[in-house]
Amino acid sequence: MIRGLFILEQHLGHQTYAANLRWGLAQQTKIVPEWTAITYEACGWLEKIPLPVRIRGALRGRCQVRTILRRARYDVAFFNTQVPAVLAGNIVQQRPYLIATDITPRQYDAMAAFYQHHADRPGLVSTIKHRLNVRLLQRAAWVLPWSHWVRESLIHEYHVNPDRIRVIPPGLNLSQWRPRDERIDGPFRILFVGGDFVRKGGTTLLAALQQLKTLVEVHIVTRSAIEPTAGVYVYRDLTPHSPRLIELYRQADVFVFPTQAEAFGIAALEAIACGVPVITTPVGGLTDIVQHGVNGFLIPPRDPMALAAHLQLLIDRPEMRWQMVQEARLHAERHFDAIKNANFIADLMVQTVEQIGLSRSVYRQVQS
Repeated sequence: MIRGLFILEQHLGHQTYAANLRWGLAQQTKIVPEWTAITYEACGWLEKIPLPVRIRGALRGRCQVRTILRRARYDVAFFNTQVPAVLAGNIVQQRPYLIATDITPRQYDAMAAFYQHHADRPGLVSTIKHRLNVRLLQRAAWVLPWSHWVRESLIHEYHVNPDRIRVIPPGLNLSQWRPRDERIDGPFRILFVGGDFVRKGGTTLLAALQQLKTLVEVHIVTRSAIEPTAGVYVYRDLTPHSPRLIELYRQADVFVFPTQAEAFGIAALEAIACGVPVITTPVGGLTDIVQHGVNGFLIPPRDPMALAAHLQLLIDRPEMRWQMVQEARLHAERHFDAIKNANFIADLMVQTVEQIGLSRSVYRQVQS
């Protein structure tokens, strides 16, 4: 049995991705996965040296991932971002590896203002970092972007061979995330889920509510300090995959996600899995999740008038909303099933190991 080493960063949406991937791979028998997390924890002698926070964090990550790669027994490695792989240095080349990613460094730099990220200024440091990322991505057995948006960056900014790129988005447990059998009585229900309320477009939603002609009920799940008002309910203590969160999705008539910057948008994915139409913006990987006019709408960021108009359209035309409910769930089943997508990854890992074995066999035959 092929041994796959999974080296996973744990930032925000990547925790949800890792949990769904782990569940999906538990349903297959092609590879034996070993799971490791990069936590940037303290690393022995390094802690005795006075260093800037960013440099200390990078060196902690390097120490941790190199230790993992040296000690683990594996045939092929999988990284859920390129960061720990590039921190590992040349040791990452000792076995074949796959890299999945929701965003490339160049794309992340372009969104820096929204993520409190300090992009490197043009110069020697940024050039070296870019070359390291290019080399790492080009040498990967497979690069697995979450979206076609990322695929385009890999091809045009990192010159990765398109034949070694497969778009494999996050998957969900579709038996857990599923629609209600029928709508519950009550007012039209709007759901918003976003830890960073401003970046995710929460202020756009609040402004759009003032323009609606119909009484609605709004449910906001966020970490931000937003106060509830009449008809607006705020939840700050819900965790990913919690039963209450899933129930909020299943009770919603529409999911509103007018984000200003987004790598992918797993929250929108959870909505369509529950058969909830989505109103969002055409940024990042969201255009793979929402098909305009089919399972939701794509509107410009920071445009409360456009948001209000599309909300009113769904309120006034329940038959359109019902059609979108069906299309949303079908789209999730076709493209975002955790079991199917984990199997795609397992197949590529098996194929990678088998191809290397075949190449070595042919080499030995030629030598003899």
